[in-house]
Amino acid sequence: MFFWDGDYDKLKFPEHENYVLQKLMMYGNLESIAWIMRNVDRETIGMYLARKGKNTLDRRSYQFWVAVHGMEDLWH
Repeated sequence: MFFWDGDYDKLKFPEHENYVLQKLMMYGNLESIAWIMRNVDRETIGMYLARKGKNTLDRRSYQFWVAVHGMEDLWH
């Protein structure tokens, strides 16, 4: 559903972590957000946002994830 431009059968996490994060952070639904928060640590999200976020996410998605990243009580 979210990985239409790649070969889903060859997709591995965390090997393709940046690709998976970009797709789920920009096109995901509530279930995707919950999956990210269960499976990706907060530090990894922060590093992704700092290194790649502005270049790979649209403005609205980037701002959403920056806000979510700042809410410590949401993380596992």
